[in-house]
Amino acid sequence: MELRKLTAGDYEACMALSEYAFQFTMTEDQLERRREEFSKHNVLGVYADGQVGAKLQIIPFQTYIHGRSFEMGGIAGVATWPEYRRKGWVAGLLKYALEEMNRNKQSISFLHPFAFSFYRKYGWETYVEYKKYKLSTSELPAKKQTPGTIKRGNPELAVLKQVYETYAARYNGSLNRDGAWWENSVYIKKGSKRAVYYDEADVPQGYVFYEVKDSKFTIGEMIHLNEEARQGLWTFIANHDSMINEVTLQAPASDMLAFQLDNPRIQQEVVPYFMARIVSVEQFISQYPFASQDSPVQIWLEVEDAYAPWNEGVWELNVAMNGTASIWKKAESEREDQHDQRIRLNIQSLTAVLMGYRRPAEMAQIGRMEGSATAIQALEKAIPHRETYLLDFF
Repeated sequence: MELRKLTAGDYEACMALSEYAFQFTMTEDQLERRREEFSKHNVLGVYADGQVGAKLQIIPFQTYIHGRSFEMGGIAGVATWPEYRRKGWVAGLLKYALEEMNRNKQSISFLHPFAFSFYRKYGWETYVEYKKYKLSTSELPAKKQTPGTIKRGNPELAVLKQVYETYAARYNGSLNRDGAWWENSVYIKKGSKRAVYYDEADVPQGYVFYEVKDSKFTIGEMIHLNEEARQGLWTFIANHDSMINEVTLQAPASDMLAFQLDNPRIQQEVVPYFMARIVSVEQFISQYPFASQDSPVQIWLEVEDAYAPWNEGVWELNVAMNGTASIWKKAESEREDQHDQRIRLNIQSLTAVLMGYRRPAEMAQIGRMEGSATAIQALEKAIPHRETYLLDFF
């Protein structure tokens, strides 16, 4: 068994494994398009018996956290041939991937789990969920006249990016999409029909990607920057009422659609979605924009991380009044000090609170971090409030 980076020469073997493991078949055109993407990813594999026995890929992304763009490694395509499973190869690949991302300054990593419990063992934790809606035409929001206009068709990418980037930066964990991602993922997966809402000044304030088929209006992505745009887009959707029986979509977990309906008893489901993991405590926190403080804050973080030993240990975190942070690992001789601002937690819990998915007080209440009340309160005040959301899949 040999663990190593894979190259362009391994492409066909990797695609054969993916098709088998994830039960799909690609056309020749799709295979060629994926070949170009493969060359841009960091693909790691286990070789055994002269073939690729297991593999994963690290996709280079950027993600918004408190309005700032962070380098992120997206783990995808984790697969093993059935005859090689339960040999610990995926564990080895994940540890190798953490080392690679750490070297490449990707301080945070996301993945979509087949089982949350599996990836929690290696340090990833739930960071986002979304609401999934299904509405009949009789349940749709009431049509309202708005001062803006809807333009249906194929808007320029610059228009969509303008709306998306303003919206995505409001959340933690949304992708900072580049042009290639729009072309190769968003346009292909979100629906071929598009409409943009423009306000009276002809400024784009929202859009929807959708499909209408078999009397169903399927929303692949809907974004609105204000209430006017929300009403305008829903009126556009409701104007399809003679063609459709139902509408499906997803929205942030805090979305208030049901509350805004005359009858809030609609079909809705909260879906746990992606997981995140801090790859480097030092790199991540050094970039992290903490909340402004009345006075400087010092907290000791005792972090457990079995799969990324560079994170393991006691860290001194100092947050300045303007929210900038410095952090360094304490020497062995200093770690026994019973500092009253000391908090003990594992990398999963640290990730959940810094991503904004859970608050420090909540995590302390359920035993996911330990520390004095003053230390927990100091961390609570230092972390800004911002919801997590992710509109993409990889």
